[in-house]
Amino acid sequence: MNLSDFNFNSTSFQLATYALFFVVAVFFTIVLSLLFLKFLKNIGTRQQNGHENLVRWASQTKPKIGGFCFFMLFLLSVCSYFLLPFHSELFFNSELLALLGSASLGFIVGLVDDSYNTPPRFKFLGQLACAIVMIAMGVLIPISNIWIIDVLFTVFWVVGVMNSINMLDNMDGITASVSAFILGAALVILYLQGALTSFYVIVIVGVLAALVSYLYFNWHPSKMYMGDSGSQFLGAFLSVISILYMWQFRGEMTDTVGLSLQQFVLPLLVFMLPIIDTTTVFVRRIRRGQSPFVGGRDHTTHHLAYCGLKDNQVTWVFVGLATITVVFTYFIVLHFLTNTWSTILSFMALGYVLAVFVGMQYFYEVGKKRKG
Repeated sequence: MNLSDFNFNSTSFQLATYALFFVVAVFFTIVLSLLFLKFLKNIGTRQQNGHENLVRWASQTKPKIGGFCFFMLFLLSVCSYFLLPFHSELFFNSELLALLGSASLGFIVGLVDDSYNTPPRFKFLGQLACAIVMIAMGVLIPISNIWIIDVLFTVFWVVGVMNSINMLDNMDGITASVSAFILGAALVILYLQGALTSFYVIVIVGVLAALVSYLYFNWHPSKMYMGDSGSQFLGAFLSVISILYMWQFRGEMTDTVGLSLQQFVLPLLVFMLPIIDTTTVFVRRIRRGQSPFVGGRDHTTHHLAYCGLKDNQVTWVFVGLATITVVFTYFIVLHFLTNTWSTILSFMALGYVLAVFVGMQYFYEVGKKRKG
């Protein structure tokens, strides 16, 4: 059998190729992390008058080097696309520039914050800049027939996602696990769309491998943190992926503005956990007269721990909830692609989100009482 006769476009070959790339990327990231831990172990371990220890659940005196691994695997994955025997896309386009620009900017903004402990407005301006880069490259959420509404909502979404991923990074293993399942949902969408030759598949697989490797070091008790360089990179990266692949499922327009309620189901479901945590913290801090941008041990994760769960058990709760979202994602996208959109399925997904939200509020109150 000649090499020219081999079917590089078969689904089984493509899946095997990505599986091999994933394994190699995991091994590479583990080795890279070990080297960082040996030679860069002091990065991000500074103390700031005890404030950081009030923000994180565990000790702050651990290196913040996870973000370096995420970003390096991201860049290597981008370059690796050309090595695939079945690549078929024009490499340079506006979407790629939006991804490279916003993800790189997010990493740099987070790295500066890790190094100099910048005020919240610096991070906000960086997040706003990431959103502007996406919009300038044509990556925005088409929720209406009015351009300015789409732009404003895109800015709101990007800043919200980047903040929520950052705020969720408050306990070992949480942010990496949740982000990994969000990327898993994106891969499910690409698979169902028959887009396995897409450039974004290998990039998602690469970042997913970096997250899995990072969890080896970040699972409680952790040896390292991702830092703001990691959380801001992930926030920007997930924002682009969500805009391209999770905000595209639109139903019939409900009014002249062009809004489609169906379009909100999948993003709300997939990003349920960071949205619930951030919303809970923001609302409750504002009600207490506190700034929502100053960290503290008042997240949903913390209150599950106050209820008696161990750190690893809290992480497994989030993993279990995120797994269900990926299952829902499969059926929602499958129904949409086969033109059999189910209103019942939409209500089930939204009902699941509501049930988790109510459950988190219940445990929040219970945890607050037990904390005293």
